[in-house]
Amino acid sequence: MAKDSSKRPTKRQKTPLSAASAPKVAAPTKKKAAAPRVSLKKKAAPTAKPAQPKLDKAGARRAKAPSIKAGARGAVEAARGLVGKAGAPASPRERRERHQRGQALRVAACVAAGVLGLLLVAAIALFALRDSSVFSIDAVEVAPTEHVTESDIQNLVKVPAGSTLLNVDTASIEAALKKDPWIASVSFERAFPHTLKIVIHEQAVDALVVMSSGSIAWYLGDEGVWIQPTSVTAAEDQSVNDAALERALGEGCLLVTDVPATVAPEAGSKATDASLLAVQKFREGFSDDFASQVVSYSAPSEDNISCTLASGVEVLLGSPTDIATKQAFIEKIVEKNPGTLLFINVRVPTEKGTSFRTVESENVQGGSGVASTEELGGDLPVHQDHEQGDGQDQTLDQTEGSQASGEGAGEAPQE
Repeated sequence: MAKDSSKRPTKRQKTPLSAASAPKVAAPTKKKAAAPRVSLKKKAAPTAKPAQPKLDKAGARRAKAPSIKAGARGAVEAARGLVGKAGAPASPRERRERHQRGQALRVAACVAAGVLGLLLVAAIALFALRDSSVFSIDAVEVAPTEHVTESDIQNLVKVPAGSTLLNVDTASIEAALKKDPWIASVSFERAFPHTLKIVIHEQAVDALVVMSSGSIAWYLGDEGVWIQPTSVTAAEDQSVNDAALERALGEGCLLVTDVPATVAPEAGSKATDASLLAVQKFREGFSDDFASQVVSYSAPSEDNISCTLASGVEVLLGSPTDIATKQAFIEKIVEKNPGTLLFINVRVPTEKGTSFRTVESENVQGGSGVASTEELGGDLPVHQDHEQGDGQDQTLDQTEGSQASGEGAGEAPQE
């Protein structure tokens, strides 16, 4: 089949296009930059009322993490606030209080400095004058006491020559005075410029102790220290113990008699004998009211202690055990037998073991603690051998049993 040549394409000529025939290309026009669009999803600026926090399914608040910018801005503001507070007080009141504290500290520092200065000056003056004759001791004043005489003081007090009121050795003077067992302590007073005053304090007498043989008694101080011996002189119708009791009552102290001869007192030493320690246990175990009624103790041995009440009743106590129980039995017997008791035995503090003896007389009167036949209204002395005395001992359970059996006897009361 023949090809149609007329329909063949003509050969394209490569001829340059003229400016006129070239297609017009529109120059790019400069468009005006559009303002950035605000996304509608962005949150609006916070209003004065804070938004309510969102809750998750569990009901808990879901905190929204702050943005980086907001966190940085908050940190800067917080730092500025701290810097501002550190630089100056928050209020005028705080500034005023700080100022007042500073003034008080300055005043205290000035006062302390002044005191230190005065102390330094005083120390220098004392060091310079302590050996000076300006305060030399020219007179020593000491007043005698009841048992320390002027001659005792002159023999004991020795003030070294050249002593002054500032350098005198008071410790050595006190030690010399305490060689007298009556002296318990010494106090000193400096009467400037030249007089030293000494005040002597005597030991208080706690008891007068009479030995089992002879008429020698010893004073015992309130600290349990032997003071000095004394002689007891009895009248014709008196025993040594009765005369000693009168002296003890006159001096306001306790009497302890019948102390064994093995006790050897020494002035200034402690009384550590077993019989005296037993007496002390009874004194400490009794109540204050009952102990004040005891005027004397008899202490021949540790387990054979007895006492005499101010009414003249002698109480056999035994060893210093069950002291409170023994006191209760004594008080019960005294209450049931007022004014008729001779002695009470509470060595065994039970209803059956406790016994007592009374005297049957219309002339029985309250005693003074000193044995006397006239006060007892008969021939029975207080310090007697109870085994040989008249009458019969009664036990507490017997008297209570007889009282119980007597109850209800006789005619019935009529209405």
